[in-house]
This record gives sequence, C-alpha cells and structure tokens, in this order.
Amino acid sequence: MFARRKKPSYWDYSVNCTGNEAHLSSCHLGQGPVVPGGVGSGGGKTNETCGGGLPVVQPLVRLRGGAIVGEGRVEVLKNGEWGTICDDHWSLLAASVVCRELGFGTAKESLSGGRLGQGMGPVHMNEVQCSGFEKSITECLFDKESLGCSHEEDAAVRCNVPEMGFQERLRLRGGRNPFEGRVEVLVERNGSLVWGTVCSDGWGTMEAMVTCRQLGLGFASNAFQETWYWPGDVSADRVAMSGVRCSGTEMTLSHCLHHGAHLACPKGGGRYAAGVSCSETAPDLVLNPQVVEQTTYMEDRPMFMLQCAYEEECLASGSRDSPANSYRRLLRFSSQIHNNGQSDFRPKAGRHSWVWHDCHRWVLVLVLVVVDPLVMIHYHSMEVFTHYDLFSLNGTKVAEGHKASFCLEDSECDEGIDKRYECANFGEQGITVGCWDTYRHDIDCQWVDITDIKPGDYIFQVVINPNYEVPESDYTNNIMKCRCRYDGNRIWMYSCHNGGSLSSESEQSFPGLLNNQVTHRHHLDADTPYSTTITTTTIITTTIITTITTTTAPRPTKPPPLLD
Repeated sequence: MFARRKKPSYWDYSVNCTGNEAHLSSCHLGQGPVVPGGVGSGGGKTNETCGGGLPVVQPLVRLRGGAIVGEGRVEVLKNGEWGTICDDHWSLLAASVVCRELGFGTAKESLSGGRLGQGMGPVHMNEVQCSGFEKSITECLFDKESLGCSHEEDAAVRCNVPEMGFQERLRLRGGRNPFEGRVEVLVERNGSLVWGTVCSDGWGTMEAMVTCRQLGLGFASNAFQETWYWPGDVSADRVAMSGVRCSGTEMTLSHCLHHGAHLACPKGGGRYAAGVSCSETAPDLVLNPQVVEQTTYMEDRPMFMLQCAYEEECLASGSRDSPANSYRRLLRFSSQIHNNGQSDFRPKAGRHSWVWHDCHRWVLVLVLVVVDPLVMIHYHSMEVFTHYDLFSLNGTKVAEGHKASFCLEDSECDEGIDKRYECANFGEQGITVGCWDTYRHDIDCQWVDITDIKPGDYIFQVVINPNYEVPESDYTNNIMKCRCRYDGNRIWMYSCHNGGSLSSESEQSFPGLLNNQVTHRHHLDADTPYSTTITTTTIITTTIITTITTTTAPRPTKPPPLLD
C-alpha cells in the first residue's frame, strides 16, 4: 500500500546535487560515509553524524511528460512501483493537492484523457475525490479498483509556478515564427548587458530542449548547428556562450555546463550560431518489457549466414577471425516499441539521406525463390536506433549489440487509430501516437552475440534512441533492464522493467532471484497472474531454408511463444 507516516528513518548516504534539480529526490545518492576502520574498510563502525539529521524521503507523487516544470502526467508510488491515476472524477481540487504536495502553488489546469502522454504499467488510483486540504493525493478518497481504466484516461496537471524571469535572458531571432530561430543570450560584457549568439560546437537535442523550456515554448523539435538562413540581429553575431553541455533537465541554458568567460568557438558565431525549433508536443517511445521476457531464446547460427550482420557490425569483435563454417551463439528477442507521447516519432534524417546497405542485394539473390523480395528491401533511416548491452553484476559491459532503424512503421495501433507509416515501396517511416513497432526476434541484428560469454548472472539492457537524435518528452523510460541467467545451455530473462518504473530502493536492489528460483511473467494479459514456472528454450541450429523462411515472414501483432 501507499507509504504511511511513521517514525523517520535516516539514510547514511550522501546527497549529491548540482543545484539545477527541481526536487531533492532528483539528486543522486552517494555511498554511505565510512570512517577509518569502519565497516566499509574492514571493521569498526559507520559514520553516525547524520543520525540526528533530516531524512531523505522519496516522494509519493511525481509528474512525467510535461514540457516545463510544474506540468505533466500524475504518477503515484505504490508497492515500490510507479503507476498512473485514472481521470474519472479528476478535478481542479485534486490537481491542486498534487501541485501543493510537489511544492508548487495551486493548479492551473486539471487535464484528462492522457493529454500529456500515456504511461505504462499499473493504474493505481481511480475516481479520486479530494476536499482540497489534503497534504497528499494519497489521502484523498479513491477507488483502488481500476477496472475499465486504460492509459488513454491518464490524469495530468498544470501547476501555477512562480515567475522566475528566465525568458528575459534568452530569445530566438530570424525564424519564420516565434517557435524557431537563432538562439541569442543576454550576457554582461564590460559592465553592460549585450545580446550574443551561442557557439554551435556540440549543440544538440538536450541543449535545444533546455532552450525551448526556458522560453516556455514546449519541447525541442530540432537542434541546428548552422543558422545562415536565420540572420538574426547583426549586433548580436558575436559569440556570447560556448561549450554548452546540458543534461536536459536544467531550467535555463545558463544552468548547463559552459565555458563561462573563457569563450572558445573556432567556427565563430554568425552563420554557425546555434539554433532551435520548438514544438508544444513531442513523441515518447517506451519498450514493452514483457515482450522481451516472453520471446528470449538462443540460436547457434553459422557465420556464412551472417554476412550482412558482420558488415553492419552486429557481431562481437571476436567474430572477425571466425571461419565461415563456425557458429555464433546469439541471444535473440523481440522488441515492441510504443509511442505514448503526443506527436508522431519521425526519423531525424529525411528520405534523401536514408542509407541503403549493399549487402542486402546479396541476400535478395539468395531468397528470391522462397520469399517476397520486398520484405528485404529497406533503407536505414537511423543508423543507431537501439543499443543492446549485457553487463556483469558489477556493471562491466561484457557484450553489446545495436539495431539500425531499417523499418520504422506502425505494426499495430490501439483501437480507433489508423496506421500512417509503412516501409514497403520506400514508404514514409515513423511511429504514430498510440501505435507500436515490433522488431521480431528473427530479423538481422535483433540479438546480442554471446558466443564468448561465460555462464553466470547478468543484467541485460536496451536503450531506445540512445543518441537522442529525435527529441522526446521523456528519456528516462527509454531504458529497459532485465536480469539474465545463462547456464551455458539455456538462458532466462526475468524482472524486466522500464527505467523510472520502480522506486529508487527497488531499482537499487533489483530483485528477481528468490531462493534460486526464477520468477517469470508468462502472459501479456493484465489480469493473468504471475507464473512461477521456468520457461526455457533449447539451443536452435537452423538450416538455410528454415532460417530464410522465418526471418522474412511478416511481423505478427503478437510475438510468437517460446519454443519448448
């Protein structure tokens, strides 16, 4: 149940803040302080100087998916897992309780219908009714049963936030509309305030996000390193800020790392000044963790069938010297990537710059007699769309893979939503809001090469849009982690979850192994109970014909079951 008020307990952890966080819970927790001769150094006692201090408590409510501080989808923490609130009876009174609990003023708006993006995972609260005087949204009356509620009904808020004057020190100039232009900042020079440009060296999506947030213009849609088509003010051509590096959470550009007074910009300002275009909405990609659990298996595949994968660097470095008749052991799985945001996810590169890989011509010759060749014809619209990594339990990377977005399309959509993107015949690529793209387990590079991995316990991680090429409303849920056990002949994937879906304590402990038994969610259906049985797959050695048939089959709406 929700955390209750109780006698405070104190963490003996250091709290490391940059000063730019909107809430103390956003700071990083360091290791517990240890005095010489203490437990961490072989004996003694831990430092107890924090014993009488104030506790660091993770809040029970948070906002996600908003463009600026004080707005977003409302999520509450229950049983160590974050979930959403159904919008039935959602009111301004309830929204004000949320805003006040987070340290803001009253609510400006109470939003329903997933207006600020849809969450994933459980719906914790329904039919919330507040008097407006509660200290926490969890103290309001609500129905804990959420039958009939979906994430299309996720509640959100916009809070009244104090005016900080951040917009007065930044402006866009030269654009076709107020949402785009060259970035110009107000700085002090020789005792006077003057406008100048921002050096575009290293300028990217995160810096553009902070710029749009500071100006109250929503999310970034593009970051530009050349702005010759946006002349701006001639008097502001001189570079006023360089070396800007943002994490994406800062409230102003000046809060980001930068060179300060020691400017360094070889290209200079003017036509090479940084620019942005902003948008009131953004996509939000989220990987379905249950699909990864259900479709994981191993395959031993001969090197002579991995020519394309080798050329696209989808195999481990040890494969370079492997003879053609040798085998590579592949950890394979399906990915089902949902767009839960407010706008379509489109690749950054236009169609004219999509990359065709010549090795696919060789594959076409091989498969013409058995499959439809159109299935294999594709261009890469994003060279790196996902990263697949396998880590040891101490965090050392032991294997890796990556997937180019050779086909961003709407595999399936929620009821009432039409597909807009299809890869066939050089079609437009993207993922519509409310739709998902399924990368089947049996296509090239949808794997991690584990040939050289020793048996043991590992952490498997998938990162979508890892280079932040396309702006999104929330990058924290682009990461998915699983526990993985490999005994040399079989493999298990379990406890899969998205980044930010669990409490900080649960994330740190990363539970999953209980008395050496693997807990495994066996079905996708929300009303299906957990299964404690171990679902395994044996190693598969495929022939040429069966491999060609499976890898070129149309992608189904649901992943196939695990093989026995």
